[in-house]
Amino acid sequence: MIRIQQPTLDSPTNQIDFAELYTQQYASIYRYIAYRVRDPASTDDLVAHTFERAMTRIETYRAERGSPGAWIFGIARHCVDSYFQRQRRQRWLSLDFIREHVADNTDPIADTLRSETNQQLYQALKKLKAHERDVIALKFGAGLNNRQIAEITGHSESNVGVMLYRSLQRLRQWLPNRGYEQ
Repeated sequence: MIRIQQPTLDSPTNQIDFAELYTQQYASIYRYIAYRVRDPASTDDLVAHTFERAMTRIETYRAERGSPGAWIFGIARHCVDSYFQRQRRQRWLSLDFIREHVADNTDPIADTLRSETNQQLYQALKKLKAHERDVIALKFGAGLNNRQIAEITGHSESNVGVMLYRSLQRLRQWLPNRGYEQ
């Protein structure tokens, strides 16, 4: 178990139990990255890179700036952004992509329909601004609540709610009669 202690101005010590952080955040970090990246192998690599960076830079964590969860999500966001910069493209997808790769469904017609639906949703998500896509990925990909998203992004909790509402309204307008209403 790695436990780092750091003196700060506000408190006598800053402590992160890395094993506990890993246990608590792994699933959310994985879902967030999988939501933003199409390739399962790249998802695995980015998750590993996120936790590697967190472990090697754990001394940079400062409790006064936010929770350990927000800190590691910041690292994950940076890793994903760097990945897209290297790829020179951004790809977004629905949570159905994850279900598609986990499901035992081998029906080719259903797979084709699901693929077309994901492509339509991907095209609609590309129309949103980057920060709106990021908030949607944190909400539906990582399964975080508005308070957690606000802490990670630096927006207020109410601003996150408004952003989500408006983004989803625009997606509904862009995807009429495609099964995305409500």
